[in-house]
Amino acid sequence: MSQTSSVIELRQDMDELDGTIETEWTVLQDLRSRPQHAQNSSKLAAAIKAKRTHLRDLISRSRQARHKLNLCVDPMARLPLELQSLIFLRALPVVPLWKPAREHNTLGPMVFLNICRLWRDIALATPKLWCDIIMDLPLGSNYSKLCEVWLRRARTMPLSVGLHGSMILQQDVLDLLVQYRHQLEHLTLFLSCARDSPRPGTISFGLIEGSCLPSLKTLSVDSDSNDSVFFAPGEWLKLWRAAPNLSSLSIQNTFHGAGVDSEDDGLFPPITLPPLNELRLGNPKNDPFDIYWEDRGSSVVLKFLTLPALHNLSLSFLDISAEAFISFLARSSAPLRSLDFAIPRFGWPVSEALRLIPTLTDLRLSAYSAHPTNLWNYPDRFLSFLQAMNSNPDLLPNLQRLTLLTCIPIAIDYQQLLRMLTMHSKRLQCFKLCVYDFHSRSIDASLPNEVRSALLQLAGGGMKIHITIGSEYEIQL
Repeated sequence: MSQTSSVIELRQDMDELDGTIETEWTVLQDLRSRPQHAQNSSKLAAAIKAKRTHLRDLISRSRQARHKLNLCVDPMARLPLELQSLIFLRALPVVPLWKPAREHNTLGPMVFLNICRLWRDIALATPKLWCDIIMDLPLGSNYSKLCEVWLRRARTMPLSVGLHGSMILQQDVLDLLVQYRHQLEHLTLFLSCARDSPRPGTISFGLIEGSCLPSLKTLSVDSDSNDSVFFAPGEWLKLWRAAPNLSSLSIQNTFHGAGVDSEDDGLFPPITLPPLNELRLGNPKNDPFDIYWEDRGSSVVLKFLTLPALHNLSLSFLDISAEAFISFLARSSAPLRSLDFAIPRFGWPVSEALRLIPTLTDLRLSAYSAHPTNLWNYPDRFLSFLQAMNSNPDLLPNLQRLTLLTCIPIAIDYQQLLRMLTMHSKRLQCFKLCVYDFHSRSIDASLPNEVRSALLQLAGGGMKIHITIGSEYEIQL
């Protein structure tokens, strides 16, 4: 029998059952409407009971017929639950965009609850659909209960939680996070100090008080407001001690609320995080000329960390001494592959620092200024790097990609640059130089002919070269 014939017969059976149900329902209503005294007779009571039983049987047969019809016409219904769940999971975006609120019922897994009973059953039987949640703070009582239901549907699956809004957490949200702390794998904090008058220590939310976060692998902290968020370094260290399996850490647009000088170091015993392989510290989304906290940024935590498995390190501002940074590199002795590093305003021992990271393959050096009025008083911060590379051909033996980025109008020493590129051309695959003019000041964008010829020769040897100077000059070889 063909599928088309089966569908036609099932629909005919359903129509007949629906007609019979309607007729039997009419008869039952008629029996119920008999005069009150007649209902006392055992014969009438037995007839009503028989009609009810028959009607329930007809409704059950109708549901079975409808289910068989769905199996024929709905491809989802013919698949096993494992494949149904997989299809739902593939329908979700890589980055969660949904929130457990009524106005977001058309996003994420909430949409599956409103299609049909089958889809609802599949969604509720697939805990992985409910592993990601974003909470807007502060939460209302109904919203808080909805978040609790959402997380309960995830059962024992690892959780990814995002908190957006006020730093001051309400108790029910804190209790909810503590309840699911053993499942918490990814935590994202988009915070706003707003008018909350935040105090040092608030940022950890007390989540680690007497507890542990054994499953936490990634922690990302950022500010979603124009006002920067402040924190106390000691609170970070307590949080990381409670998360021994942390592998990725990002702290952006936050600053430590009090000075952490050398005499304070003893207050914070150093901590080792063996699994951590990616670390991002700084304030990259802000205009560098608007940053006046270059000595109070988040990289201060490097003074208290040892990261033996670190592969990727990004520091948009170095707010610790060169000695402290070199001490961190030596103490960690990590197989660092990628370094995104903002050169400090004052001199730093380039050779000594680079000698500690021979495994480096990608290097991005940037030179920013925290004081726009002193733009023209800054020397070429790249010169010490170029000189170090030229004087030691064995420095960074695995370097493959190099980027130099600055928003300071500097006079580029092309002779030093060409010498460095030539000396390391056998292993250097890609070089980028970007000199941006954020304040519309005149920058000499001319590239001498002999420099251009030398760059063309290097490009002919296989090196990819991209140079941008100001808004007027760009060359890609």
